[in-house]
Amino acid sequence: MQALLDADVLRYEVGFAAKAGWKGDGEPSWEYVQECLTLLINNIQGVVGATCPPILFFTGKTNFRNNIAVTTPYKERASNKPFHYYNLTAYMKAVYKWRQEEGFEADDLMAIEQEKRNKEYLNDPIGTIPTIICTRDKDLRAVPGWHYGWELGNQPAYGPKLVDEFGAIKLSTDRKSIKGEGLLFFYAQCLTGDPTDTIPGLKGCGAVQAFKTLDGCVDTNDAFKRVLGAYKAVYEHDAKARLLEQGKLLWMTRETHPDGSPVLWKFPDGPWDTEETAPDNVDNVNGHPDFSNIGSTVVSIVNQNSVV
Repeated sequence: MQALLDADVLRYEVGFAAKAGWKGDGEPSWEYVQECLTLLINNIQGVVGATCPPILFFTGKTNFRNNIAVTTPYKERASNKPFHYYNLTAYMKAVYKWRQEEGFEADDLMAIEQEKRNKEYLNDPIGTIPTIICTRDKDLRAVPGWHYGWELGNQPAYGPKLVDEFGAIKLSTDRKSIKGEGLLFFYAQCLTGDPTDTIPGLKGCGAVQAFKTLDGCVDTNDAFKRVLGAYKAVYEHDAKARLLEQGKLLWMTRETHPDGSPVLWKFPDGPWDTEETAPDNVDNVNGHPDFSNIGSTVVSIVNQNSVV
């Protein structure tokens, strides 16, 4: 098992956590911050049963989603960096294997690597090292395969858990958010949006309405038709354009074109009402292979090596 680590999350969380735990005056020493980072990465490696060093992923300076967002600018929010943010970045790139590509977020690069490795594993289960996405970012849980999120404060750990293609959703205890994974979670986000990334979703649609809309879905086409119906009830003739924009912003890119550009989310094939069909540039978002058989081989590795 190889851990795919979200370095964007690490450099923020370790930087701020080190400051909170520092007993001295002023900012924490670099030696203390470095120790915190190493302990966290080593713990993650142990919990997921890693059999080789991790790969760390960083977001590039540019983002393809900026050109897609029309309704609301993408990630238009302030971001405070911890004191050792740049030291952490330089150290991780010097010590660990890492990847960063302009135009892509770390999330996209992790999703691309996991998707590629999942397919390689199906063709060569003996010669392929399976991967596990390690982040506390819930958005990536829409991607099939193994996932792990470490505990932080009052927020519990997630997994290690194997996520299937279709996934599942549930309403939180306080009924203010939807928790889940797979395509169902992606479609739920198309309804609720993602305030953290300033993605509005469907106007006026909260977690309860989104859950009721998708509850009982039997397959991807069923989920898509329900979401499109909800958009038509609000936007009428602009519904498809609105949904396509939100879906492209929320979708974790799984593949790239030969020129290196991202393969964006598109409507699944099929007629979606009596007036018109989906656009010509459609793609089947349910066309990925079933990766559930990966679990039967590697779940024992995770269980035997976990230190939870």
